[in-house]
Amino acid sequence: MVSLTRRQLLIRAAYVAPIALLTGGATASCQGLQLPPRSPSQPAFAWYGINTHLSFLGEGAVWANTDAAVEWLLDLGVGAVRQYLPRTTHGRAAVQQGMKLLGAAGVRWSCPVLELEDVTTLNRARRVVNEQLDWLESNTDLALLDSLPGLNEPNSGGKAIANWANLTRWAQQAIYEETRKRSDFDHVLVQGPPLNMKGGAKEIVPDVQALGGLERWLDRGDVHLYPGDDDPEVMVDERLALLAPIHPGKPVCVSEGGYATSVDRGYTGGSVLVSEDAAALYAPKQLLVHAMAGRLFFSYELLEEADPLQDTERSVREAGFGLVRTPTTDPDSWSPKPGFDAIRRFLALAQDARINPAVSLLAKVTSDGTDLRTALLDRSDGTSLLAVWRAVDLYDWDPDTLSGSPVTVQPEQVTIVLDERRPVVVHQPSLRDAPTDVFIAKDFTLAVGGELQVLEIE
Repeated sequence: MVSLTRRQLLIRAAYVAPIALLTGGATASCQGLQLPPRSPSQPAFAWYGINTHLSFLGEGAVWANTDAAVEWLLDLGVGAVRQYLPRTTHGRAAVQQGMKLLGAAGVRWSCPVLELEDVTTLNRARRVVNEQLDWLESNTDLALLDSLPGLNEPNSGGKAIANWANLTRWAQQAIYEETRKRSDFDHVLVQGPPLNMKGGAKEIVPDVQALGGLERWLDRGDVHLYPGDDDPEVMVDERLALLAPIHPGKPVCVSEGGYATSVDRGYTGGSVLVSEDAAALYAPKQLLVHAMAGRLFFSYELLEEADPLQDTERSVREAGFGLVRTPTTDPDSWSPKPGFDAIRRFLALAQDARINPAVSLLAKVTSDGTDLRTALLDRSDGTSLLAVWRAVDLYDWDPDTLSGSPVTVQPEQVTIVLDERRPVVVHQPSLRDAPTDVFIAKDFTLAVGGELQVLEIE
């Protein structure tokens, strides 16, 4: 029998969609698929993480409140964080403090270790990588180290293609080869470099062609997917196809994605925004879209930036991605945005989200529309979760008038037939903590609008 390493098993598991996706058509029959087994140190829902900036410690930085940030992460119920490992003493100390607290709760770490300025030659990249790996070995619980990504958006900022592409290849080669020399890192996945998608296909294709295939130096691809004001599944397949030549034949992680809610912060740039309420309706759907395809997804990001912001449109826009409002650096002033609560509620429902094939629930779901989406998960406590939603746009931003408005979605009647009469608790995680309905039935109808509905079924 061939013996596979833990890393090989993880790579294979990444190809298995953890949830059954049912799309379109008048009828969707749904049956659960089995999630990869959860390790004792792995927290509840294995397919979701969030971006953090624990090493941002400058004057006026909200992230300097390390313990407060960690408390918010634990309240969210996050399973993983994407956090850069800085090379400064004070930055590393803050990251170590935060990751120690998160590690105690079993939170995994996706850890970028290089920046573009670290890579002037291949040998220098190797030296920096080894310095970072040495630190990780001495100061962290390697069992919780999930992955080491490549350079972050190396093609941004108007850099010359020939320059950044060559440096990015050196960086990727150094991370992969130096990591693979260390047996303690055998389980750690080396991810590719996520590119800035810029304006779309016309802009990104030359960058992909210049970078070329890096599959020999990575275990998993890495992409950034921001839907603008659209439904989370819009253009996902097309964008992944554009980036596939970088990591052909490899599974993919979406290490950044989310919605900017800087509508009321004076933004005058050309990017697309949404309201906080629209972002909350989209948030758990975005998580499911990627989880269903076996893609670990990281929201961008946990905390907003406190005023005053830098006087640039980019800073104003990026300040609105956070799930927690931070009007000042005082944590007592912080509050959850609706998107935070939407994800918190979904993660609390999902829990460990494992499937037991011997008792997995069968359901037939029908509607007259073509935008119906359904996912089925069974928790290890024997409870099944049937998620029902529609792939519809919920907000329309006009970059000319710098204003937006919600898109009205009329509820659609969805008929659900279970395999037998069962207790059902209906949740709308984007909207409220309490269930919206409780009943016992075998077949019933559900009015589904723009919100995700999760049926907890015994």
